[in-house]
Amino acid sequence: MFANAKNKNRLIGLLSRHLMALGYALKVILPMFLRTGRRPVIFTREGGMGDIICTIPAVRELKKRHSGAGCIYNCHQDSEAIPRLYGIVDQVTSFPAIGLIGHWYRFLTGGFYQFIHGNPYVVRTTMKDFCDQFNVVAADDHPHLDVAEALRERARKILEENNLDPRSFITIHAGPTVPVREWPREHWVKLVALLRERGFTQIAQLGVGHYSVLGQVAVEPLPGAVSLIDRLSLEESLALISLAKLHIGVDSGLLHVAAAVGTPGVGLFGSSLPEYRFTEDYRRPFVVSRVECRGCGHWLPSTPFTTSCPNHIRCMREITPEEVLRACLSILRPSPSPAT
Repeated sequence: MFANAKNKNRLIGLLSRHLMALGYALKVILPMFLRTGRRPVIFTREGGMGDIICTIPAVRELKKRHSGAGCIYNCHQDSEAIPRLYGIVDQVTSFPAIGLIGHWYRFLTGGFYQFIHGNPYVVRTTMKDFCDQFNVVAADDHPHLDVAEALRERARKILEENNLDPRSFITIHAGPTVPVREWPREHWVKLVALLRERGFTQIAQLGVGHYSVLGQVAVEPLPGAVSLIDRLSLEESLALISLAKLHIGVDSGLLHVAAAVGTPGVGLFGSSLPEYRFTEDYRRPFVVSRVECRGCGHWLPSTPFTTSCPNHIRCMREITPEEVLRACLSILRPSPSPAT
């Protein structure tokens, strides 16, 4: 009896998902087909905003295979602004059962491209990885994102309202992210104090009190930094980063945003490695843990990203504030050119 009830619930769930997929087809796919006369193309990535940015070069090339067709990008609702700001598709959706469209209702589309991470043993950037999945060639760099002047002006007003100089400020993003990528709070506190001691007092802390994988997460403001946590839209955060002298952050979407808008960044890496995320030029100032187990998340699939680390996240704990400060100063105070 228990088995029959379980099978019945599974069947009801499957039927419900198929009804959702048919609803998506009627509300999204059909109207686009009627407008263009061609079956639309769907691109989908279920990761965070950094992953979505890394799909853009592939999307631009893949669109060339479907001239005249409408294009849809499906992603998590928290990241919908990214494909919109890039202006690469006609519509952005956040449909959770998009896999059913690609599997059972693929005939309704002119193309269905689901980006997934490839071989974790091959050292290449995520941009290259996504391109290789569909045999396209594109620049192996974060695609530049132009920030509209109206959005940048809104960001300047936010800075002025918080007594931050729009001409000279630093952004910090300490998380939230999965625990094995976070840097201890006491290290962040000390880094802010060290920056302030050297005259860099204009520091804005960005972030939100939730994470797509973890749900609601408490984010504590850092002493000495102006907290803009949960006070900005993604578009506003992006515009602020585009105006900053430097962005300092853990491996997360906002570090990818900094690369996309051309703001120098200092990334902190331990369980993940920057060579899988960023080009050599951009990652040069990054601080990477030196422990022997660093980068475990790329070649040990069983690594518990969202639970505990068997080494107590030693990779991140052993990155010192002094190391990060030196990396920051290499950008904020570049060495003078040698005399000629």
